[in-house]
Amino acid sequence: MFKGLIVFFLLTLQSFAEDHATFSLQRFQNKIVATIQHDSGWHTYWKNPGDAGIATQFKFTPELKAYEWPAPKKYLEAGDILTIGYQDKVHFFFDDIKKDISVKIQVLICKDICIPGSAELALKADQTFISSRPSSPFEENVLQGAFDQLPQEKDLSPKAEYYLTRVKGENSLYLHFNFKKPSASSLAHELSLLTPFPQAPLGFKREEFFLKDGDLYSRTLIEWDGDYQDPPLPLKEGSSLPQTYEAYFLFNNPESKKVEKIKLKLQHMSPHTKAIDDFYQGLKTTEKKSLSSSSESLFYYLALAFLGGLILNLMPCVLPVIWLKLYGLIQHQTDSKKKILKHNLAYTLGVITTFFILGLVITLLKKSGEQIGWGFQLQSPTFVSMMIVLLFLFTLNLFGLYEFRTPGGKFLGQVQLKEGFIGDFFSGVLSTILSTPCSAPFLGTALTFAFTSHPSLIFLIFFMIGLGLASPFLLTAFIPELLRFFPKPGAWMEKLKYFLGLSMLITVFWLYDVLGYIVDLSTSGLWLNLSLAACFFFFFCRKFISKNIFLTYFLILISLGLLSKTVLSFQPKKAEASTDTTWINWSEDKMNNQEGLVFVDFTAQWCLTCKVNKKLVLETQDFKDFAQEKGITLMRADWTNRDEIISEFLNRYGAVAVPAYFIKRSNGEILFLGETISLEKMKKSI
Repeated sequence: MFKGLIVFFLLTLQSFAEDHATFSLQRFQNKIVATIQHDSGWHTYWKNPGDAGIATQFKFTPELKAYEWPAPKKYLEAGDILTIGYQDKVHFFFDDIKKDISVKIQVLICKDICIPGSAELALKADQTFISSRPSSPFEENVLQGAFDQLPQEKDLSPKAEYYLTRVKGENSLYLHFNFKKPSASSLAHELSLLTPFPQAPLGFKREEFFLKDGDLYSRTLIEWDGDYQDPPLPLKEGSSLPQTYEAYFLFNNPESKKVEKIKLKLQHMSPHTKAIDDFYQGLKTTEKKSLSSSSESLFYYLALAFLGGLILNLMPCVLPVIWLKLYGLIQHQTDSKKKILKHNLAYTLGVITTFFILGLVITLLKKSGEQIGWGFQLQSPTFVSMMIVLLFLFTLNLFGLYEFRTPGGKFLGQVQLKEGFIGDFFSGVLSTILSTPCSAPFLGTALTFAFTSHPSLIFLIFFMIGLGLASPFLLTAFIPELLRFFPKPGAWMEKLKYFLGLSMLITVFWLYDVLGYIVDLSTSGLWLNLSLAACFFFFFCRKFISKNIFLTYFLILISLGLLSKTVLSFQPKKAEASTDTTWINWSEDKMNNQEGLVFVDFTAQWCLTCKVNKKLVLETQDFKDFAQEKGITLMRADWTNRDEIISEFLNRYGAVAVPAYFIKRSNGEILFLGETISLEKMKKSI
């Protein structure tokens, strides 16, 4: 009976583990991919689990050759416990033998508690996918991207040096590692500088990491575990270990921004002196000073965010709404200071609220493991189509087809909303939504800081961007005398309305063009056109034919039905071969295998800044001549549609928006040139 209870308990734990992760096998390009998809907040462990945990194990029958595991992340848990492992989705690769295979995956899966468990999967020779819970196979480009990111074994850089010291009278060693002035002083991956593989009898403890005068330093305590081996292997007095140990590490290379596998040969030791401790104590003091200045750097990024938001007012994607708001202010030019303040505060509230909602969505998506960036909503065809319809309705209003003071105004429910304050709020909402496809100067740096920092900083940076976007109107709120520089309200404003309607219509055409790059419009385009025609006829009928309530509701239902049909008919657009032979479609593998200089343009159809940069720089004859003269291979990565591989690459190199420009030098070094480009910057970068 007791054995039965134990078996029941273990089976229950196993089922609990399967409740918090999905395990799957998939065949992919002569490989077997074992995937663990963790539920939110749960994690499993790498080969070296850190201070606590048990490494994940794969037992294949028959045995398969394994590729290197993906680079893990480090987690600091309650009680200052450092662990190393995986969350979200992680793919492990093995050689396929084209036969029936089975695997037992043993894990310790943890959140607030840790549950040991296992999953057993069998894949027939003619099967391509099997999963422990209902799920779909992974797309080939996702698996290829994961495979390309596996740590590769590399020789140690000549900029690096290392040595061992031994604490006198103890079985304790220190591994000291120094990397001389890398071109980038920050680590891209969420790991330490060195993460050791398990290596008996060396018990690696936590790494200390320092930065001073551009050099990187790390010190790792090593406990000698030879006394616990069978037979025991004591550490004798002297200047060397009993033999040379080839210890492997994941090296978080600050220059390549990749996690690499390196080998260090460990044998000779020096005495660990007080001078060495004093040196590291000095590094700690330096580190504390640099940390104390983080508040200054935060103010720097907040200032960049404000300036970036301010410049967004001049971007073509948001100008139509800015003009509309200015038009409204001129109408209220003679109002009291209090009323003007209320109008502009309502607009500002709309801007800030929308940025906060964007921040919340981005935080939730990042928590769920999604790679996300600036302007992500314009990668959604549903969102783009809703914006097309909304802006089309604004256009009809500006052309005088209906009167519209506020959403829900007098035609809907006969509710008259005073002074248009809700209209001002929604003008702020619209300004924010239309501003997100643009990446203004200063904005890219601030956004990168926000997206790679604690979630609370996303909200803080977004607040400052919103404040910058609304600042011209806030200024007129507190100094309404500035409005006197504009002409007084008059008949000229009616003509201005038509001009604003035209600019809004151009924005509709732009969004329609964006939609055509995301989905196939051969069918859905017809339904969208009918939707717009139905919206037009609804307002035309109300103004010139009849205001019958039944006809009104009938036309509203027709419009909504056609719009629903539009959304349901969306089909992803098939990739078309580029007719421009000057540019090669980007992939990281192509880029890395290309000899010589490579320039990469990360762009998107909805990014107006990208189009301006293309027109002013990338499509000029001077740029083409320079590229040809220097033998530069030109590559282009299109982020119009959602692409996790592009998102991951941009995040890894500190970019969260497009445009983004990179140069790969002849020695393989990759430089991020930022979100602006010029011929001078190109020349300096190479």
